[in-house]
Amino acid sequence: MMAFLMLTMSAVGYFAIEEQSAEKEELVAEDMPRFATSPGHSVFGEYVGAHWCGPCMGSASPSLVNLKNSNSEDFTYVSFFEGASTGWPSDGPVNRQNHVMANSGGYPTFAFADETSGSCYKVGSSGSNYYDADFTTGGCMHADSSDFSLEMGIALDSAGDTVTTSLEMTYLGAGDITVFVYGAITEKVGAEPYDDGSSPHHVWREWLLSDTNDFTEITLTANQAETLTWDNPLSTVRPGGGYTQWENFWPVFALMDGDYSTYNEVYAAIDFDMGPLIDVGITDFDARNSNDNTGFVAGDILELDVNIANNGAEAYNDGGSIDIYHLTGGEEIHLGGISINQLGVGGTQSYSATFDTSDLTLLPSGTSSFRARLSGLTGDRVVTNDYEDDLALHDMPPVPNRPAAVGAASVERGTPIQFESTALPNDLVDEMSTMTAVMEYSTSGSETWDTSWISAIDLIGSGGNARYIHTISAPMNAQSGTYDIRMQWTDAGGQSSDWEVTTDAFELRNAMPKILGAGDDGYAGIPTVKVETVETVSIVGMVSDAETSLSDLTIDSDAHEFISFDPLNLEITVSFDEIVYDSRGTPISQGIFITLGDGEDFSSGTLMFNVIENGQPRWSGVPTQSFDEGSSASLSLTEFLTDTDDNGNPTSTGLLTLSVVSVSDESLMTASINGQTLNVESVDDDSFGMAEIVVRASDGVKESDTVITFHINNINDAPAIELGEYVSQIVQTGERLNIDILAMVSDVDDPSEEIWVTVTTFVPGAVQYNPISGIATMSWSESGQEMVTITAEDRHGASSAAIMTIEVVNDLPLLWVDSSGYGDLAVSMDNTDYSSNPSVSIANVGTLELSDIKVLWSVCNSITGICNDFGVSHNLGPFIVLANSGEGLKVGDYVTLTVDAVDSTGFDRSTPDSFKAYATEAVEEIPEEPEDEPENVDKGTLSVMTVGVMAIGLLLAVSLVLGLAIVLQRQRRDGVGAEVYDYHEEYDYSDEPQVSPLVAPPVPPGMAPPLPPEGLPAGWTMQQWNHYGEEYLRRREQS
Repeated sequence: MMAFLMLTMSAVGYFAIEEQSAEKEELVAEDMPRFATSPGHSVFGEYVGAHWCGPCMGSASPSLVNLKNSNSEDFTYVSFFEGASTGWPSDGPVNRQNHVMANSGGYPTFAFADETSGSCYKVGSSGSNYYDADFTTGGCMHADSSDFSLEMGIALDSAGDTVTTSLEMTYLGAGDITVFVYGAITEKVGAEPYDDGSSPHHVWREWLLSDTNDFTEITLTANQAETLTWDNPLSTVRPGGGYTQWENFWPVFALMDGDYSTYNEVYAAIDFDMGPLIDVGITDFDARNSNDNTGFVAGDILELDVNIANNGAEAYNDGGSIDIYHLTGGEEIHLGGISINQLGVGGTQSYSATFDTSDLTLLPSGTSSFRARLSGLTGDRVVTNDYEDDLALHDMPPVPNRPAAVGAASVERGTPIQFESTALPNDLVDEMSTMTAVMEYSTSGSETWDTSWISAIDLIGSGGNARYIHTISAPMNAQSGTYDIRMQWTDAGGQSSDWEVTTDAFELRNAMPKILGAGDDGYAGIPTVKVETVETVSIVGMVSDAETSLSDLTIDSDAHEFISFDPLNLEITVSFDEIVYDSRGTPISQGIFITLGDGEDFSSGTLMFNVIENGQPRWSGVPTQSFDEGSSASLSLTEFLTDTDDNGNPTSTGLLTLSVVSVSDESLMTASINGQTLNVESVDDDSFGMAEIVVRASDGVKESDTVITFHINNINDAPAIELGEYVSQIVQTGERLNIDILAMVSDVDDPSEEIWVTVTTFVPGAVQYNPISGIATMSWSESGQEMVTITAEDRHGASSAAIMTIEVVNDLPLLWVDSSGYGDLAVSMDNTDYSSNPSVSIANVGTLELSDIKVLWSVCNSITGICNDFGVSHNLGPFIVLANSGEGLKVGDYVTLTVDAVDSTGFDRSTPDSFKAYATEAVEEIPEEPEDEPENVDKGTLSVMTVGVMAIGLLLAVSLVLGLAIVLQRQRRDGVGAEVYDYHEEYDYSDEPQVSPLVAPPVPPGMAPPLPPEGLPAGWTMQQWNHYGEEYLRRREQS
């Protein structure tokens, strides 16, 4: 048996199969320019092709593109294209694809000018200029093709989703003609390519039809333009060829003599590339006053100047005339004209005439119209610039409006009063900024007009909101009572309006003496006096009179705290008996009710005093402080403090201790005292506003408080972009990622609606941002790392930007558990013994939730290089690997496993590497050595067991000798004319995976060395391995 096994192993051959893969690289075809001669008029055609059609992509489409590129102004066409994903377009109700293909037997098919046969009806194609000859001969267009002038345009609405397409048609022939408008929206470059990667052009997307779903029928009158318009969604077309949707929106028009139900003559066609071959037009026409005034008055002489130019591609010498007309009462009155000279390309010509306005009747806001016209032109393709009108403006005197007081019309003497005034220019020449206004005043009814009190004249506002402000500042000795005012306006031409008189426009009143308070100009604050002390206090900053000197006022009071008023020194003498405290024990201000008189009127009010103890520290008024948001301020308080001892003698303020009592708005700022310096700091970088800080001064015995007001000034901050969880995102190729960008953007200074946001990336069209909804839609067709830049700018020009990292993946990896226990999937096999069919279980030991699981297993042989068995399990097992049609694993076999699944986030996942487990030989159980013979056994006698062991040893020796002889004989036989393939030398052990402990070869019994990862070497027996395996492994490590 052993000899047979050795013979079998030595006879096993090894076969290697190499697979070579050649990656085909598609070369970009370079379009060579073709130049077909123009027939001198527009040519129209229709093309039908498909993505799979070889002649379509190889000849027809390049021929059309070359012809269009070389004759862009004279050739256009519409393609009906079968895309790989969308199929044939649904072109009803016109069904133009069937119309073109009616007489065709295949693709490509191209029809010039709605032809169905002959040289203008092309089925098949070859080369790259297949259509040039028929184009040059006229493309079967109507003989009167040059009698039409077409212009077209498109406009996108403010919402950015609707396109208005317009077509202007002018018949240049004689009489009238009825035409049918063939209109189609195409993609300039199709969004779906041919199978070779090239793209069709002018791919049909939608019809531009009449309200009854027909070609629009319209009768054109000679030299009268007619315009048609259509509204379509921008989404009608798709981006393609590097063009955005807007750039790829490509209308094509053709004028026919019949509806789509018949085959017709085609007169003319147009797309955005096509323009007139001959265009002589007016470049400018100006009707101006010879005295250079903007408008004119009756009797002025107007100069009428017109300039024309040849805008065409060829010289013009076919005659015509330049004429100037006065338009009145719906009639044109000819003022003069000349013939058109010969004009080279870009050549110009001028003509001038004069017009006497003496007989014109001028009207408010009136104009006189003049027209320059080109007539008698031959072949002119653009008629819209063959005439131009200009207006000469009537210059009329202004009409004043009644002025209105800004604020109260009754003020005290010494208080300025302002009037706002406007006037109607009464023409189209002047506006507020070109007119001047004069204001005069007078005591009511006296008409003694004067301007000496007018202290300022200002023009404010602009446009329709412009107006003059006149400021009247009456002196303190002005007569009280009511006053009239009057206004007169003069325009830029020197014409003046009538006087506009307003009676009793304002009143000057006697100014009452008053007691000043917080918020009044010049207010000195609340004075401080000592309790039980006769104090003199200055009234400067406590009372005022706009007209009367303080020394001329009388001040009196019945309060016992009031002692006297000294008008010479402007002081009052008071004495308070006690200090009044609030509920917290803080002294509060006390008042004295007084009466003020200026000799004419009386007023009354309360003077407030801070009453303090003798020796109590005193505060002088601390002015309001300010600093910018996000910063801080410091204020030395020493200069605002004084102190006395109990006898009222001054003491050093340096001994006073200061502290912060309270901050009215602690969410806005914080305050602290360092020595006698107050430090105030903003709590953050964005808050602004006002807060009051109460500071207390103490000499250790007595204390007093003051209130200091701080303003934090607002500084504009750039909008903030908080990406949050969107800093880094993963998206699968072809999938869309929608992100609310506006939710990330904020501005502490302005409303979020005023923030202008842009979202960009390097791949064109990969990111589409809707500024209305604030949603950015992202999608990529290729994997890789993409950067998306978000920029936010406020209305002040401050901006900020943030970058999102998008990882675009085809799928995500699933990892086999490694020797350290790291990974997602752990494999368990019951055994990998020869002749066994392993039962496999895969455990999901990671954190992923998997679905749509597919396990692919195979059984391959490392000796033959052939994989014999395959299988699929739609779960992680257990499942059986049927090796060699159920016969089980053989020598050199190994099992491979790969797993594909979908995780809970919807991403595809797969194992990047296959799991491998090699077949192993079953471990033989070796019985234990027999125990020593009992002492009573005859030592000179051989037992039956001893004889058996010797026989087995002899048999093994004979088998070994026989096996070695066979091997040597085979080596000699193979060495003659045969090449020996040394598997062990050629095999790259570095690529073999680390064998899982679950499927590693079992350790042989006794002291046998472990088998290598690939199993027992070819031609070896286990007995040979037990004896020589250790030496084999040692030499292998050394090599």
